[in-house]
Amino acid sequence: MCPVRELAIIGVGQTAYRRRHDCSTPELVSQAVTAALHDAGIPMQDVDIVTGGFAPDGLAGENCPDKRFLPAAGAVGRWSMRVNTGGTTGIAAAYAAMDLLAARYGDIAVAVGVERMAQAVNVPAVFNSIFDPVYERDTGLSTISMGALRAARMMMKWGYTPQVWAEVAARNYAHATRNPLAQITRPYTADEVLASRLLAWPIRQLDACPISEGVCAVVLAGAEVAQRGRAVAWVRGRASCTDTYNMGDRFDRADGDLVDLLSLHRATEKALGQAGLPSAAEADVVEIHAPFTHAETMAYAPLRFCAAEDGADLVRAGFGRWDSRPVINPSGGPQAANPVGATALVRLAECALQVRRAAGERQVPDAALAVATGQGGASQFSTCTVLTAA
Repeated sequence: MCPVRELAIIGVGQTAYRRRHDCSTPELVSQAVTAALHDAGIPMQDVDIVTGGFAPDGLAGENCPDKRFLPAAGAVGRWSMRVNTGGTTGIAAAYAAMDLLAARYGDIAVAVGVERMAQAVNVPAVFNSIFDPVYERDTGLSTISMGALRAARMMMKWGYTPQVWAEVAARNYAHATRNPLAQITRPYTADEVLASRLLAWPIRQLDACPISEGVCAVVLAGAEVAQRGRAVAWVRGRASCTDTYNMGDRFDRADGDLVDLLSLHRATEKALGQAGLPSAAEADVVEIHAPFTHAETMAYAPLRFCAAEDGADLVRAGFGRWDSRPVINPSGGPQAANPVGATALVRLAECALQVRRAAGERQVPDAALAVATGQGGASQFSTCTVLTAA
């Protein structure tokens, strides 16, 4: 049996994340891939595998977008595929590339996450279509009202309040001021969050992510290539887990309620176990894929920061701020920019930049250990990845 192959992220490329009407999808993909290859010091001819993540076609207003974006990523003549798993699409593309590298189908891979949501006019209808057609869709559920349902349940079970989530938002917005790629870089206060427009009780506009577009690309390599003298981010643990699709089936289960995020619990348990870590609290940086403030706090127990009922007190104590450890979402997280098809890959890329000490103004001092999560679908898809500097 071949030994398990060590893998590393050796390059990162990103476009600015915002509504992009100035560039075509192939142009944006080419920009990100070119930047990632330059960062890695690798020419395109050395790449063996190209994987691309693109969320549902309807969100881009274009049928089969892979026919244009994969060639722009360099897929022609190479092993390639397109992946779609909702909000975890980007990280799923990276995991597919890692699996192929681990199986020794090549030495270097490029993984790309793409989002063009602002090009479509039917986004709410597309999002509504993710829900069960018999019991859920006719209620007019959207990603916002679905989130509101979960937030209300967290208030009932664990004592969360809108004030607690406003503090989470204020911290994320403060961090985003350091990130020139973010869509929102204004440091909103907790009071401003609470005064923002109500979307679906208890979620307000500044509790939620913006509609963002953009492309993220990472270059992955086996250890033989990665050990070329450049700073790399070693993949020490990774896991993906899927829960049942119907939200109603996730209420009052013995092994995990809807808001217990059973899939993230299990993915984190595996990833931390591979890395030999008792908790994500051991990390210097944690990038949590959470498009809503309540969704970030819903991840605290699965990441082993605290018991679920203690999350609100953790926030009140200043958890995750720049002067603490771990720093949560030094990029600003999805609240500052949420390109759905790329956003989970962005979390991985930002962690890679941190442990490589290449994050610029948003660099957390002496960061050497980072954890990135991914969350997709109606919260049924979860991933957890552990990266280290050595």
